[in-house]
Amino acid sequence: MRRRTRAGAVALTAVLGTTSFLAVTAGAAHAGTATEYSLPIADVAPTGLAGGPGGSVWFTETSGGIGQITASGKVKEYQVPRNSRNLKGVPAAMANGTDGSIWYTDTSTTAPRLGRVDPATGASTLFELPTSGPLSFPFSMVNSIAPGANGTMWFSGLDSGVLGKIDASGNVTLYAAGGSPSAVTLGKDGAVWYAEQTGGAGRLDPATGEVRRFPAPDAVAGSPISADIVTGADGRIWFTKPGINRITSIDPATGAMTDYTPSVADSRPTGLLAGPDGRIWFAESAASNIGVIDASGTITEYPLPATLSAPRALAFGPGGKIWYSAPGRGRIGSFDPASPPSGPYHAATPPLTTGTFPQAAPAYSARCTVGMICQTQIVTGGEMRIGDFVQKLPRGAIRVTGGINDLTDIENIPLVKPVVGAQLEAKELEVPGGLVGRLPLVGPILGKSPAAMWAVNRLTVTQSLAAPPTAYFNSSGGLGARLSLNLKLNNTLLGPSCVIGPVNAALEPDPVSGAFANDQVLGWTTAAVSIKAPVAVPAAKGCGPGGILNGVVDQLMGLPSGSAKNSLTLDGVLSLAGGTNPSNVKSMQAKPGTTLSPALQRLLAPAAKKKHALPKAPKKVKLRLTARH
Repeated sequence: MRRRTRAGAVALTAVLGTTSFLAVTAGAAHAGTATEYSLPIADVAPTGLAGGPGGSVWFTETSGGIGQITASGKVKEYQVPRNSRNLKGVPAAMANGTDGSIWYTDTSTTAPRLGRVDPATGASTLFELPTSGPLSFPFSMVNSIAPGANGTMWFSGLDSGVLGKIDASGNVTLYAAGGSPSAVTLGKDGAVWYAEQTGGAGRLDPATGEVRRFPAPDAVAGSPISADIVTGADGRIWFTKPGINRITSIDPATGAMTDYTPSVADSRPTGLLAGPDGRIWFAESAASNIGVIDASGTITEYPLPATLSAPRALAFGPGGKIWYSAPGRGRIGSFDPASPPSGPYHAATPPLTTGTFPQAAPAYSARCTVGMICQTQIVTGGEMRIGDFVQKLPRGAIRVTGGINDLTDIENIPLVKPVVGAQLEAKELEVPGGLVGRLPLVGPILGKSPAAMWAVNRLTVTQSLAAPPTAYFNSSGGLGARLSLNLKLNNTLLGPSCVIGPVNAALEPDPVSGAFANDQVLGWTTAAVSIKAPVAVPAAKGCGPGGILNGVVDQLMGLPSGSAKNSLTLDGVLSLAGGTNPSNVKSMQAKPGTTLSPALQRLLAPAAKKKHALPKAPKKVKLRLTARH
């Protein structure tokens, strides 16, 4: 990470506040009817959803961009343009406008934005919101969006105290709401309703700007306090209180509230979806179930195909199916509401505090033991440059996973091996042109000739750990990792033990969005990152019988080579969560767990938020935003 930032420490602080450090309970086996589509890189954490034209479904990736699942089931991903700070965005919520448009929010706290998608090309038109002025979004996350009348969209900014309305031309009207709106919906009474992060809900009358609050004092006992909100077919307003495992409805005419409690304890309900038949669907983000409340108030829960899916959002898609995002496993799924998944529902991930702190957790957290910070980094592109040799790295080429617990020496933190899987998972990389392609001067030509097709010419590279990796905090609080690799050259002529290494690198991921994503419901933190690391590379060894070809390899690759000539330039995703695998066993049965070590708890003491005065209603501001492409 940048030495001038504290991104690593901030990200770990978020983990303490949003991630479980206890064991996870596996659900019973079941025969589900849900269909799921895996994204190429699961770590991008798909969250928001919206239906698209031609039988497609669109989604956001908090550490990627936006994506589409076509009618044929093909997954397509699209980059989002950088903002005015030259930072990548953090796409989050997504919704359809009443005109069929597709909109999404960017929760960047440096340059909050709203995006409108062209479904024909995947291109985004982005509108950057003000961060100064009487009504603005300083340090706040624009985390919710919902359809309004005539193709307009309503949105809210957490910690901003502001609600807004935007049209396709970028005309924006901002309204003072006060408090901390976490989600927004347009009521059948013409008012704008919002879930209030300080507990309860609020109602804004756009005609007058007047705000009325409906407090729910019980919600403040848990975290997250409030999350999502939706308008039911009968006009009732529904919002979630995930911290205390409840869903509440409000009668707009009387203000009367009715609570509904899912059968699964600590399930962390979110992702509300109102059906045309009056039923209210919801996701249990800590339990990997989908639930529904019928007209009688009866709740029924249905299991998703896998635990630790952490379902986040629900939306209606083609054929009347309900689609859901499962960021815990990097999947998008769907099912027929007339024939939902069958079998016993899953129990929830055990919470940090029973009944008040239910926890969503990603699948990778099961690779680390309870009581540890589980970190995983995966390469999504880039290159490895060694002397005269350049190797492009495809998506998923390298993954490093491990637990962090012992902070005795913060400059040399052991990275504990995962319980499940390996510390280093690396794909075998094909070297274009093979051996002949490495020849000086004529290599680029011969590498494309028939000679390049000979089996004896084929050259691949595999990577393995030369020493256990370690983590460290740099002088600015950024989290880095030291990696020592052996690069094995696989070729018939070179024999079975031709190795270059150890190659030692200090990797400091730099969040390209400026910060880690910290969705209040997601339950863990993640960021798209870039890494640029110089590396010194020694001479080859073990190449050919008795090492007779060592000199040939050195000549072909320009070895040995100092760090000024070599580098790792990588793009990737770094994710941090609390370990959920109990007692160093691969089975996922619930067992008593422990919290983080005292050292980690001291390190991760919550950082103070930047404070700003919240606006008081009624107040209204009209703006014209410049579209960015």
